Amino acid sequence: MNSQQEISCEEQEAMVKGMLLSNMLEHLKVSLDRYFRKTSFPDRESHIQRCRQCACVRECVHMLLGDSIDPETFCPNSEALAQLAYNQGK
Repeated sequence: MNSQQEISCEEQEAMVKGMLLSNMLEHLKVSLDRYFRKTSFPDRESHIQRCRQCACVRECVHMLLGDSIDPETFCPNSEALAQLAYNQGK
């Protein structure tokens, strides 16, 4: 995993935008701005790595296209992202 010294927040944001992770955030109605304000750099790195290494891309794409699939059944980031979505009003 890259350290904070090796990658900037801007580079990290570009990575997230190019991944299914950003689509999952959109699906959960969590803006990228909120995601970056409410998560730490190391947490985002962890989310990126889990998304990159996920073996359930097909399930993710099908869910994002509208299939009734619970992300908790396949997404390694579902708990953290759901918590972020749940706490939006706070």
